[in-house]
Amino acid sequence: MLIPKGEAIELGKRGSFRDIIRELSESGFSGYVEVSYKIDELSKGKVLFNKGKIVAAGIQRIISKKEVVGSDALKELLSLENCVADVYALTEENVAKAMEWNKKAVVKELPEGEEKVEGGLSEKVITTPDEREAILRKYGIRMPSQEEIDQIIINALEGSYELLEPTTVSTTSFESLKRALEETAELYLGKLSRKVIDVIESCTSTEELVERFPEIRSAAKSLVVFVSRKKIDDMLSEMERIIGEYI
Repeated sequence: MLIPKGEAIELGKRGSFRDIIRELSESGFSGYVEVSYKIDELSKGKVLFNKGKIVAAGIQRIISKKEVVGSDALKELLSLENCVADVYALTEENVAKAMEWNKKAVVKELPEGEEKVEGGLSEKVITTPDEREAILRKYGIRMPSQEEIDQIIINALEGSYELLEPTTVSTTSFESLKRALEETAELYLGKLSRKVIDVIESCTSTEELVERFPEIRSAAKSLVVFVSRKKIDDMLSEMERIIGEYI
């Protein structure tokens, strides 16, 4: 998953991944959780949150480079016990960017056997009117009127529109990003970097560069006859890191 660099909130957070996820969901967290682990092979997983809701998940296999995304990735991550995770906060702008850049990793539904409440995971879902009324009475919660419900919906929609407003990056930052990527390509590929650099130079914005990163990856991997696969993969990983720092 390609995610903008976030602000470190807690590094080395310990516990089961499920408990970490639930705690962040309940707090209305926006950002992502990153964890490295080994089941069949060493892997790195990320879960993206938007205001406490899990919106995307992805796993990158370190050796095979295989990707697992969406609900399948979340299911595997939820099985992790006694893990050590790093938590990073993101602004609304960067959450929106991450959601746009990782469409294939969107969690459209929770893994089979999981149930949810607003914002996260739960062991039980309240399904009947009697259950809802009992919970409301227990905690002294008043059901909102229809007018209040309508206003909540309006506010939520307005918030969504604000989240999706396009953001811009200064021309100076964009040119610095392009230069950093081109220098990385030259460092790893030498004179063979021209094919990769041509794609980078043809981009006119950070957004376009991110959208066309698969082209950069494809151009680099087409050189596997001349350059080792490991070197190309290392270069692409370094480029992803650089992009994350600039956005």
